[in-house]
Amino acid sequence: MKEKGFTLIELLAVIVILAIIALIAVPIIIDIIEDSKTEALKRSAENYTMALKNAIVQSQLDGSKGITGNYTTDTLSEVLNVSYDGEKVTCNTIKIYEDGSIYVADCTVGGESVEYTYGKKQVSEIAEGTIISETTNGVAVNVDNSLVYYVSSGATDATVYGYRGNVDYSNRMNLMNNVPQTRGNMEIALKVKINGEIYNVTSIGDWAFMSMFGAAVNLTSITIPESVTSIGGTAFMDCTSLRSITIPESVTSIGGTAFVGCTSLRSITIPNSVTNIGSDAFIMSGITTININKPSGSIEGAPWGSSATINWIG
Repeated sequence: MKEKGFTLIELLAVIVILAIIALIAVPIIIDIIEDSKTEALKRSAENYTMALKNAIVQSQLDGSKGITGNYTTDTLSEVLNVSYDGEKVTCNTIKIYEDGSIYVADCTVGGESVEYTYGKKQVSEIAEGTIISETTNGVAVNVDNSLVYYVSSGATDATVYGYRGNVDYSNRMNLMNNVPQTRGNMEIALKVKINGEIYNVTSIGDWAFMSMFGAAVNLTSITIPESVTSIGGTAFMDCTSLRSITIPESVTSIGGTAFVGCTSLRSITIPNSVTNIGSDAFIMSGITTININKPSGSIEGAPWGSSATINWIG
């Protein structure tokens, strides 16, 4: 008996089915490969951190106690002989605290950025710096050659005004001219000391971290203390490298266009304390998920300018 073969239509049907299977399977496989690669990079960063911890313990055993301060992978090599046999790990933020604990962040492994942090970022209790402007309108101080805090005349609280630079406080935008780029994590102080007086840092000013002229292109994460109650309008505009921000329970308002153009920021969590979000706060950002710790619809201010999925919690 002559065996019957596949007809042309049957062969085409099989090809179509295989194409559909490939269309579904290939992206899944690629995602699995990418996830595995990301996890491998994180493991390398973790192994480096463990090597760092061991080096700190060994230095203490050798009698070289008191190794504290801010380092990068390169600067730390001058103090501790830390090595890891794997892909080259570079971390831009390494903090060693007096109690021996460490904080590691802003790492690249084999030249690729890794969203990896270890330890807790300890916010400075009281920051004290150099006065860079003092007029009848107020006083500004530059802390750690990085952030500018400003106290208006007669005010009892301080505002994060922006990056250091040649500041003309009669024209806010002059702060943006010739501002140095900032890498990695920025740490906002809980309090700032000016002329012997201590002020709570209660707000992040309008435009404070906006990336005009490349000011904050390399800002990847920021630590906000519990003293801050408001985030100003356009505060983080075009911070394209910003990947992580934690908004504390003390914050009650977020200004309009606060995170416009933050293309690397994927998700954000809004605490229960927030009662108002300005218009277009998240427009043209990379945010795909907004977690809100409130019953649905209880935050004023709209539209927020985001097509992100909103998860109402509570």
